[in-house]
Amino acid sequence: MEPNRRQFLTGACALLGAGLGAALLADSADAATGIKRKKNGQVEVTVAQIPGLQNINGVVNLGTVKGVPTAVVRTGASTYTALNLRCPHAGVTVRDTGTQWLCPAHGSQFALDGAFISGPAGRALTPVSARLSRGILTVG
Repeated sequence: MEPNRRQFLTGACALLGAGLGAALLADSADAATGIKRKKNGQVEVTVAQIPGLQNINGVVNLGTVKGVPTAVVRTGASTYTALNLRCPHAGVTVRDTGTQWLCPAHGSQFALDGAFISGPAGRALTPVSARLSRGILTVG
C-alpha cells in the first residue's frame, strides 16, 4: 500500500526535524573531547586531543563557527588552516573526500588546504580566522 500525501509529508518532516535536531545538538555542544565552543561563537581546538589533526593533511570538521561551516586542516608540522566550507561558486557546503574538498552541486574541487583545483568556483575556499597559542587553536 502506498502512503497518501499526508503520510508522506509527515514522514518527510519527521526525518528533516531529526536531522536538524542532530545538527543543532552537535553545533551547540562540544563535538568531541578537545573542542570547546565559547559564548562569543569562537571554537577552541586542543590540537593534541584531536586524532584527525595528528598528521599533516588531517581534517576535523567543526560544524558551524559563527554561522559558517568550518573545518580545520593540519597543513604542516605546527601549522593549521581553518576553512569556510562554502563553495565560492554557489555557497553549497563542500565535502571532504579524504584527499580533497568536493562541491556536490557543481563539481568544483579544492586541495585540502583550500586551494582551487578545478570547476566553476574559480577561486580557493575562504580562510576563517584562526590563531594557535600553546597548543590551542582558536577559530572564529
